[in-house]
Amino acid sequence: MRKFAPGTLRQSREARMSKGVAMKRSYLSGLLLGLTCICLLAPTTLAGGPSRDPTPPPPGTVISLTNGECSFPVDLLLLTNKEYTLTFVNGAQIITGHLTVRVTNVDTGSSVDLNVSGPAFTSVGGSTQALLGASLLFLPAGALGAGSAGVLWLTRGPILIDFGGPVLTVTPTASSASVRDICAVLAAT
Repeated sequence: MRKFAPGTLRQSREARMSKGVAMKRSYLSGLLLGLTCICLLAPTTLAGGPSRDPTPPPPGTVISLTNGECSFPVDLLLLTNKEYTLTFVNGAQIITGHLTVRVTNVDTGSSVDLNVSGPAFTSVGGSTQALLGASLLFLPAGALGAGSAGVLWLTRGPILIDFGGPVLTVTPTASSASVRDICAVLAAT
């Protein structure tokens, strides 16, 4: 058993108590400073909060692709659309939520259901869009340049789409990005 000189235990307990009080004061000071900042910045933050709007169209809507996206006519049936658009005061937009579609080859009746919930990032009046997660990209023939075939792609981002040049460009921006040709999938089934 270890023996202590008289008063040694009391001094270390007092030292620990003093240190604990200092730590509590430091914690409380930090908390108070944080709350003060929140109170001062809250009006600015609340004034600049985004608007939240549902993204059309509603479930059950059929979109017919007849502009050469595939070599056969395709229908898109919205199975679920719980997407919404967040628009910030600086014009930035985020499109997110749950979106599933059934893509059907009208000639054969073969179909595939896809979860294409994104999200997508853009800005009001901007010429670029960033796709993260899963998205369905359908473009008519010629959209990617003169004589280019149409596309119906399931993309998994990050993918950058630039609408600002003479032709639309689609660029995977990371090695993890992928593009799957849904026309080929529907033609094979």
